[in-house]
Amino acid sequence: MAIKSSKAAPKVTVRKTDLLIGDKKNVVGYHTQECRNTTLNHPLKCTDRKAWLGFGFYFWLEPIYAQYWGEDFKIRKNNPKAQSDTYDVYTADLNIENCINTVFDEEDYTNFVNCIEQTIQYFKRKRVSVTLEMVHRYLVDDEIWASLGITGIIYDDKPTNPKNKKRIYSEIPDLYYKKRIQVVIFDSKNIRNFKLYLENQN
Repeated sequence: MAIKSSKAAPKVTVRKTDLLIGDKKNVVGYHTQECRNTTLNHPLKCTDRKAWLGFGFYFWLEPIYAQYWGEDFKIRKNNPKAQSDTYDVYTADLNIENCINTVFDEEDYTNFVNCIEQTIQYFKRKRVSVTLEMVHRYLVDDEIWASLGITGIIYDDKPTNPKNKKRIYSEIPDLYYKKRIQVVIFDSKNIRNFKLYLENQN
Protein backbone atom coordinates (compact mmCIF):
# COMPACT_ATOMS: atom_id res chain seq x y z
CA MET A 1 0.00 0.00 0.00
CA ALA A 2 1.34 3.41 -0.94
CA ILE A 3 2.01 5.83 1.91
CA LYS A 4 0.72 9.33 1.30
CA SER A 5 2.51 12.33 2.71
CA SER A 6 1.58 15.97 2.83
CA LYS A 7 5.22 16.87 2.31
CA ALA A 8 6.88 16.70 -1.07
CA ALA A 9 9.65 14.12 -1.25
CA PRO A 10 13.14 15.62 -1.47
CA LYS A 11 14.71 15.54 -4.90
CA VAL A 12 17.60 13.10 -5.08
CA THR A 13 20.38 13.77 -7.55
CA VAL A 14 22.62 10.88 -8.52
CA ARG A 15 26.16 12.07 -9.11
CA LYS A 16 28.56 9.91 -11.07
CA THR A 17 31.71 9.31 -9.08
CA ASP A 18 35.27 8.56 -10.06
CA LEU A 19 35.10 5.61 -7.67
CA LEU A 20 33.03 3.68 -10.21
CA ILE A 21 36.17 2.20 -11.65
CA GLY A 22 34.61 0.22 -14.48
CA ASP A 23 37.15 -0.37 -17.24
CA LYS A 24 39.67 2.18 -15.99
CA LYS A 25 43.30 1.13 -16.18
CA ASN A 26 44.57 3.87 -13.87
CA VAL A 27 43.24 5.66 -10.80
CA VAL A 28 44.61 8.27 -8.41
CA GLY A 29 45.45 6.93 -4.94
CA TYR A 30 46.34 8.61 -1.63
CA HIS A 31 49.12 7.27 0.58
CA THR A 32 49.54 8.30 4.24
CA GLN A 33 52.82 8.38 6.17
CA GLU A 34 54.23 9.93 9.32
CA CYS A 35 55.87 13.28 8.67
CA ARG A 36 59.60 12.61 8.35
CA ASN A 37 60.77 16.20 7.78
CA THR A 38 61.76 15.18 4.28
CA THR A 39 59.63 14.50 1.24
CA LEU A 40 59.43 10.86 0.20
CA ASN A 41 60.32 9.97 -3.37
CA HIS A 42 58.36 6.73 -3.34
CA PRO A 43 55.65 5.08 -1.22
CA LEU A 44 56.63 2.90 1.72
CA LYS A 45 55.71 -0.76 1.64
CA CYS A 46 53.53 -1.99 4.48
CA THR A 47 55.03 -5.07 6.14
CA ASP A 48 52.74 -5.15 9.16
CA ARG A 49 51.71 -8.75 9.86
CA LYS A 50 48.15 -7.52 10.48
CA ALA A 51 47.83 -5.78 7.12
CA TRP A 52 44.38 -6.58 5.71
CA LEU A 53 45.58 -7.66 2.30
CA GLY A 54 49.16 -8.69 2.99
CA PHE A 55 52.42 -6.89 2.34
CA GLY A 56 52.22 -4.16 -0.27
CA PHE A 57 51.80 -0.45 -1.01
CA TYR A 58 48.49 0.81 0.37
CA PHE A 59 46.42 3.68 -1.01
CA TRP A 60 42.98 5.15 -0.42
CA LEU A 61 40.83 6.24 -3.35
CA GLU A 62 39.53 9.32 -1.50
CA PRO A 63 41.80 11.84 0.25
CA ILE A 64 39.49 12.18 3.26
CA TYR A 65 40.13 8.56 4.27
CA ALA A 66 43.87 9.06 3.86
CA GLN A 67 43.53 11.95 6.32
CA TYR A 68 41.46 9.88 8.74
CA TRP A 69 44.14 7.18 8.62
CA GLY A 70 46.78 9.77 9.40
CA GLU A 71 44.79 11.12 12.35
CA ASP A 72 44.14 7.67 13.81
CA PHE A 73 47.43 5.87 13.24
CA LYS A 74 50.24 8.19 12.15
CA ILE A 75 50.50 10.71 15.00
CA ARG A 76 51.57 10.27 18.64
CA LYS A 77 48.38 11.80 19.99
CA ASN A 78 46.37 8.77 18.90
CA ASN A 79 49.05 6.12 18.43
CA PRO A 80 51.88 5.81 21.01
CA LYS A 81 53.95 3.87 18.48
CA ALA A 82 53.98 6.76 16.02
CA GLN A 83 57.24 8.66 15.62
CA SER A 84 55.75 12.05 14.72
CA ASP A 85 53.13 14.57 15.78
CA THR A 86 52.04 15.19 12.18
CA TYR A 87 51.45 13.18 9.02
CA ASP A 88 51.78 13.68 5.28
CA VAL A 89 49.55 12.47 2.44
CA TYR A 90 50.98 11.63 -0.97
CA THR A 91 49.22 11.03 -4.25
CA ALA A 92 50.12 8.72 -7.13
CA ASP A 93 48.76 7.23 -10.33
CA LEU A 94 48.03 3.52 -9.85
CA ASN A 95 47.91 0.98 -12.64
CA ILE A 96 44.95 -1.20 -11.66
CA GLU A 97 44.52 -3.01 -14.98
CA ASN A 98 45.41 -6.33 -13.35
CA CYS A 99 44.10 -5.67 -9.86
CA ILE A 100 41.32 -7.88 -8.57
CA ASN A 101 38.35 -5.57 -7.99
CA THR A 102 36.36 -6.96 -5.06
CA VAL A 103 34.25 -3.80 -4.81
CA PHE A 104 32.56 -3.26 -8.17
CA ASP A 105 33.26 -6.40 -10.20
CA GLU A 106 31.07 -9.43 -9.43
CA GLU A 107 33.40 -11.97 -11.04
CA ASP A 108 36.47 -10.55 -9.29
CA TYR A 109 34.64 -10.54 -5.97
CA THR A 110 33.63 -14.19 -6.40
CA ASN A 111 37.17 -15.19 -7.35
CA PHE A 112 38.58 -13.32 -4.34
CA VAL A 113 36.19 -15.08 -1.95
CA ASN A 114 37.02 -18.45 -3.48
CA CYS A 115 40.77 -17.85 -3.14
CA ILE A 116 40.43 -16.88 0.51
CA GLU A 117 38.19 -19.83 1.34
CA GLN A 118 40.42 -22.31 -0.50
CA THR A 119 43.42 -20.96 1.41
CA ILE A 120 41.57 -21.38 4.71
CA GLN A 121 40.75 -24.99 3.82
CA TYR A 122 44.40 -25.58 2.84
CA PHE A 123 45.58 -24.60 6.31
CA LYS A 124 42.82 -26.57 8.01
CA ARG A 125 43.85 -29.73 6.16
CA LYS A 126 47.36 -29.18 7.48
CA ARG A 127 45.89 -28.67 10.97
CA VAL A 128 47.40 -25.20 11.16
CA SER A 129 45.66 -22.29 12.90
CA VAL A 130 44.32 -19.85 10.37
CA THR A 131 45.37 -16.21 10.84
CA LEU A 132 45.08 -13.09 8.73
CA GLU A 133 48.85 -12.97 8.33
CA MET A 134 49.15 -16.59 7.20
CA VAL A 135 46.37 -16.35 4.63
CA HIS A 136 47.69 -13.24 2.92
CA ARG A 137 51.35 -14.18 3.15
CA TYR A 138 50.50 -17.50 1.53
CA LEU A 139 48.63 -15.76 -1.29
CA VAL A 140 51.38 -13.17 -1.84
CA ASP A 141 54.64 -14.85 -0.80
CA ASP A 142 53.80 -18.18 -2.41
CA GLU A 143 52.90 -16.19 -5.53
CA ILE A 144 49.32 -17.43 -5.76
CA TRP A 145 48.16 -13.97 -6.79
CA ALA A 146 51.09 -13.62 -9.17
CA SER A 147 50.30 -16.96 -10.82
CA LEU A 148 46.81 -15.60 -11.53
CA GLY A 149 48.23 -12.39 -13.00
CA ILE A 150 46.97 -10.29 -10.09
CA THR A 151 49.08 -7.21 -9.28
CA GLY A 152 46.93 -5.75 -6.51
CA ILE A 153 43.55 -5.76 -4.78
CA ILE A 154 40.77 -3.16 -4.63
CA TYR A 155 38.90 -3.62 -1.36
CA ASP A 156 36.09 -2.02 0.64
CA ASP A 157 37.59 -1.44 4.09
CA LYS A 158 34.72 -1.11 6.56
CA PRO A 159 34.91 1.86 8.97
CA THR A 160 35.02 0.66 12.59
CA ASN A 161 36.01 2.15 15.93
CA PRO A 162 37.32 5.57 14.88
CA LYS A 163 39.62 7.06 17.50
CA ASN A 164 38.03 10.45 16.86
CA LYS A 165 34.62 10.00 18.48
CA LYS A 166 33.36 13.20 16.85
CA ARG A 167 33.82 11.71 13.40
CA ILE A 168 30.60 10.52 11.79
CA TYR A 169 30.85 7.95 9.03
CA SER A 170 27.08 7.77 8.72
CA GLU A 171 24.15 9.68 10.20
CA ILE A 172 22.39 6.30 10.36
CA PRO A 173 24.03 4.11 13.04
CA ASP A 174 25.47 0.89 11.64
CA LEU A 175 24.53 1.75 8.03
CA TYR A 176 27.88 2.52 6.46
CA TYR A 177 26.49 3.21 3.01
CA LYS A 178 29.56 4.98 1.65
CA LYS A 179 32.40 2.73 0.55
CA ARG A 180 35.82 3.31 2.09
CA ILE A 181 37.99 1.87 -0.65
CA GLN A 182 41.61 0.84 -0.36
CA VAL A 183 43.97 -0.37 -3.05
CA VAL A 184 47.04 -2.47 -2.31
CA ILE A 185 49.64 -2.64 -5.06
CA PHE A 186 52.13 -5.49 -4.77
CA ASP A 187 54.81 -4.15 -7.12
CA SER A 188 56.02 -0.54 -7.13
CA LYS A 189 56.40 -0.60 -10.93
CA ASN A 190 52.60 -0.12 -11.07
CA ILE A 191 52.88 3.19 -9.18
CA ARG A 192 53.70 6.40 -11.05
CA ASN A 193 53.88 10.15 -10.39
CA PHE A 194 54.25 9.80 -6.63
CA LYS A 195 54.21 13.27 -5.05
CA LEU A 196 53.31 15.18 -1.90
CA TYR A 197 49.64 16.13 -1.58
CA LEU A 198 49.22 17.36 2.04
CA GLU A 199 52.01 18.23 4.46
CA ASN A 200 52.29 18.39 8.27
CA GLN A 201 48.68 17.47 9.02
CA ASN A 202 47.43 16.74 12.53
